[in-house]
Amino acid sequence: MQLIIALALWVLVGALAIGTRRRTDQSILYAAIMIAVSLTLNIDAVYFAADGLLGGRNYADLPANLLLLLGVYFLSRAILRASSPSRACTTDRPFRIGAIMAASLMVVSFVFIDAPQTSGSFMQDFGNQPAAAAYSLIQFTYLGIVVALTGTICLRFAGRMSTPARRLGFRIVGAGCGAAVLTVLSVVGMDLAHVFGAMSLLALFASAYDVLNLAAILLLCLGLSLPPILGWVTKRIDRRKLRGVLPDLTRIWHDVSAQHVELGDESHRHTPGVASRDVDTVVHRTLVEIRDALLFDPSVRDRLSDEDLALLTATETHIGAQSASA
Repeated sequence: MQLIIALALWVLVGALAIGTRRRTDQSILYAAIMIAVSLTLNIDAVYFAADGLLGGRNYADLPANLLLLLGVYFLSRAILRASSPSRACTTDRPFRIGAIMAASLMVVSFVFIDAPQTSGSFMQDFGNQPAAAAYSLIQFTYLGIVVALTGTICLRFAGRMSTPARRLGFRIVGAGCGAAVLTVLSVVGMDLAHVFGAMSLLALFASAYDVLNLAAILLLCLGLSLPPILGWVTKRIDRRKLRGVLPDLTRIWHDVSAQHVELGDESHRHTPGVASRDVDTVVHRTLVEIRDALLFDPSVRDRLSDEDLALLTATETHIGAQSASA
């Protein structure tokens, strides 16, 4: 199961990397990388190798959990900025202070845990120690508060997102946050049951945790990766459509512009498709020059059929819609 979770997170990192050039704020990508590294360390083979390098006394557990805490903080901040900038401003300072305090207390409590040998099930083996329970409770209490607020705001403001993919993505993220809150409650139940020796309750909460944790991670990964993936697919489809209409636009350009219509300095003349390999730029420039030609000499409009004029209008509308959803 840990392998599935780690793979889902690295797929999310890859999906977020698709839109790197379009985003000015890359914090959501960095947060996903931190969480992916953290949960990759939960894979036994990776954890044993990392902990062996650190001395074989479970020292790798602390940086793994600190990465998770900081990753969730940055991820929540990025999600809140995208969904409601005003709410992001009001929650950023408390979330940041909470992260610093929680990380500090985790370090202090970890020092008092007696975990002399590497364990692939850290809390199962050492969770009966009060220091280990405190270590886990501090971390997951902070995570629970952050994801609960983030999920609530996502669901509240999802309808205001600019595209259907973003609206659906934020609703799925909200559902993932709900599952994450339930995961946190199951962890709290496990911690308390382990300390007080209620082993039947511990087994019950552990079973719930396995299902809820997987559901939360998969929902969050799906919700966050959906907008960039669908955006990439939509852009590919749009570019294919533009390539399809470019020959007709080129013909129209020749009809109204290349047949002795002077638009200014001859050095700016070009053949559509030659000046640039970017089909968006070529189509936009061609449309501009066609409209300039029609404004310069309205009589050339007679050279165009109704189908040509409809094509110009449809292409301009399509490009305008692309710009609005970017």
